[in-house]
Amino acid sequence: MPDHGGHAHRQQMLVRHFGQREQTGAGAPGQNDTLHIHTSTSEQAPSLMSVAFSHSSGTSVKSSHAVVLVHYGDPAATKRCLRSLALHEPSPHMAIVVDHGPGPDLALALALEGVHPALRILSAHENPGFGAGCNLGAEEAFRQGAECVWFLNNDAVIETPMLEELAALARSHPEVAFWGHTQRERGRSIGPDRHPAWYALPQPVFPLPPPGCRYLTARESLSGASLFVSRAQWERIGPWPSDYFLYYEDAAYCHRAHCLGLPMALLDRTISHERGTTTGRRSPLTVFYGVRNRLFLHREIQPQKGLARLLMGVDLLQKRFFQGRWRLLKPTFDGLLAAARNRRGRDPRY
Repeated sequence: MPDHGGHAHRQQMLVRHFGQREQTGAGAPGQNDTLHIHTSTSEQAPSLMSVAFSHSSGTSVKSSHAVVLVHYGDPAATKRCLRSLALHEPSPHMAIVVDHGPGPDLALALALEGVHPALRILSAHENPGFGAGCNLGAEEAFRQGAECVWFLNNDAVIETPMLEELAALARSHPEVAFWGHTQRERGRSIGPDRHPAWYALPQPVFPLPPPGCRYLTARESLSGASLFVSRAQWERIGPWPSDYFLYYEDAAYCHRAHCLGLPMALLDRTISHERGTTTGRRSPLTVFYGVRNRLFLHREIQPQKGLARLLMGVDLLQKRFFQGRWRLLKPTFDGLLAAARNRRGRDPRY
């Protein structure tokens, strides 16, 4: 990770023009289209490169809607997501990709392939984690004038227009903290994440939700695979928790809304999402962060229940043992130890 201490702020702007493009939409760059490449380093922020592809012939990338994707790993998933937005989402919007690497060429590849007509890429290859990436993308969106942000997993795909409905719901129900979609995976519908009783807080009585939605119960949270927030609620609730690195940051974020007594809504409409595309399933990485961050969340909600956390840890270890998942014993134990020592953020071992 580069050392940014003492660096003066610097900016570079490169502008390239391209040849004729056939028609508007998510095609390749064309005449009067501009690719802006902007790099900056400051003491307050990590080194970032932003690439903005815009149509300068009467169309601006500025929009009241922004979609934020956090990319890591294979560019194919991110390309599929962006192409689905360009194909199915007629509502004008910016697409902001926060590139966590590890490959160096995602920015130019996405821009030059023309996967989306209003694309901006922030390069943060030190990979500060999912929550931090969401925050970087949202801050850029709000700087560009967005009034709402839709956080969408880079391995999710949409098949129908959704943004205008989300924006209209947020305008008509400004009291709602977050809006999310039901997920569809291999023909199976997946609703909100449900947590143990220790997650729950007393809830106020909410009015009936709008048609096609339901409000979450006290033990539920929305998935970060699809989470929509207005600028007003972002300013009220604050940014994503950034010290989880991976997993449970969406549960912690929704718990913050629960603490404020705000409703959160799940829409019946679905996005297609093949979970685990980037990280794999039951990999040492997913097990380590899943174990560690579950205990982090418990500590934040129930700080005095140390014995309960110890018993949770013993239960997780014995499950791995008796299920015969020997290779997962080490990341499970490492996660328990990291949680006990309150080692947050990215762990260099995983």
